[in-house]
Amino acid sequence: MSRGNTDTVELVAPVTLNMANRDPTDRNSFLKVHFMDVFAEPEGFHSDDCVYDTAFNTYNCSKNCCYWFLSFVCGVPLAFWFGCYFACMGFEYIWCVMPCTRAWMIEIECIGKKYAHCIKTFCDPCFESIGKMCSKINVKTETV
Repeated sequence: MSRGNTDTVELVAPVTLNMANRDPTDRNSFLKVHFMDVFAEPEGFHSDDCVYDTAFNTYNCSKNCCYWFLSFVCGVPLAFWFGCYFACMGFEYIWCVMPCTRAWMIEIECIGKKYAHCIKTFCDPCFESIGKMCSKINVKTETV
């Protein structure tokens, strides 16, 4: 037995990871901090080339090693936690918020119709009478 449902089902392709570009929407562009952004030596203030090169390598190595360590230790648990968090949020929205919102909108529509009938019944005749009484008023202004 057909229910007459004309909705179409759209299949979603599985998400593939782009290992070269891990921020395709440039969401974290403000975190692009290179060595030159932090330690820029202007003209007249140059350290020895060996010092500057060693500082460059130390900065990059410590930044990368610290990030790799933190992402290894915290990345998977945080991914698990945020996956559960967004799943719970989606469940709450789909199964709780939207049905309650839809039920509330149906109830408000019913209350609105009752309110509109009350206004038409009690207020419209009064305002129509006042409008007819005031329609004959003429205001003339003169300059003296």
